Amino acid sequence: MSNSLVIGSVDCNDGVTTELVAMDIGKPQRMRAQYGGPGVDIAVAGPVDESAWVDAWFRIRVTGASLDATLAVVAAIADEVRDLATITVGLDGSAYTGQLVPKIGECVEVPLEHPAETELIHAHRTVIDVVVEREAPVYGAADQLYTAAALTIPAVRDLSAMKGQMAAPLDLLLDATATNLHQVVAGVYPDAPAGLAKFILEAVDLSWSAGAADTDANGYPDGAGNTVWKTNAADGVYTDVDVTDFLGGSYAVYANVRRDTDCDPATIGTPYGGVAIEGTDLRRQLVGLVSLPCSSVRGSATSTLRITLKGDDTDYAYCNTIEIIPVSWGYVGWHHTTPGSSADTLRFADGLVYADDVASLAYSIDPTSLLALGGTLVVTGEGTAEAPTLAVAATVTYLPRWEQLPAL
Repeated sequence: MSNSLVIGSVDCNDGVTTELVAMDIGKPQRMRAQYGGPGVDIAVAGPVDESAWVDAWFRIRVTGASLDATLAVVAAIADEVRDLATITVGLDGSAYTGQLVPKIGECVEVPLEHPAETELIHAHRTVIDVVVEREAPVYGAADQLYTAAALTIPAVRDLSAMKGQMAAPLDLLLDATATNLHQVVAGVYPDAPAGLAKFILEAVDLSWSAGAADTDANGYPDGAGNTVWKTNAADGVYTDVDVTDFLGGSYAVYANVRRDTDCDPATIGTPYGGVAIEGTDLRRQLVGLVSLPCSSVRGSATSTLRITLKGDDTDYAYCNTIEIIPVSWGYVGWHHTTPGSSADTLRFADGLVYADDVASLAYSIDPTSLLALGGTLVVTGEGTAEAPTLAVAATVTYLPRWEQLPAL
């Protein structure tokens, strides 16, 4: 047994023509961010991981049956280095290998100075150095957290089973062929796994300044009983949502709302802005982005986010849910702007949204990546028809990222 090194399709430690003499895969850089100066009691320092490229180096002995055979092996390795082929490395005794992704590869040189020249010509043997700059992570084998798992949106999914030492982008596939996907948004919350009630707040369970509860067969969670809060007050009614224990960061606030046909205007908003309620069917609307918690508090005090719902003094506006989707740690979405239009499947991957396997730029929302290492995946959305929930099959895949070599 011995360490392994495969550059592209070439085994660089096969024990016959190639032998790995030494290697150094390099390591990601970690900087220190330090804050101090006048007005600061004690200087604060924290680690900051860089995404800068990492230097990696491999020394390989090549032996052939003839001079040309030796040079042919060297040329094959050089071609793979030039083409930035993936490099696979592993340690003797370990069941796991890691993938290095080169970004720049130095030209592979055959040493021709004495005695290297003599050894190459007479023994058909040479030693070459492979030097590359690679992406900072060492990638492990693809891992599937969930495979076509039944998911009832809105929903959360526990990500604590993720492997690795560095946050990795999630590949999220949602399949709803029987329902049709009209709007979906998802975000990652990096803290310990949290329950759905933290992010999806039922309006009838909140304490409002006025207004009344009402029934709506399409209201979350099941359309039964009182599922919406309503008001016709033009000056509005409000509720203060406790956001004290949210991690500091940005959040997208959505509301599942509707209005009476003649209610004009009808609005819902926060102190940071609001939106007109668009239609007479319950639909999720983005109220705006907010930074939570809204204030620093101590002791038993709470930080609250005020939500205000307004009618027109005659006709009613209705709110079913307030939905708080984390944004700072990865946020993706897709919303078809044409009523009744939809996709059977949505895949969020590579910083893009694929609707029925075709990249859909026109309807994507803030196409970034769901970057996670544990925590909670939060998903909400709806189909083309009004319904309390949306049933999908969810597949969540990722490539574990390690600082050195995989350990799991």
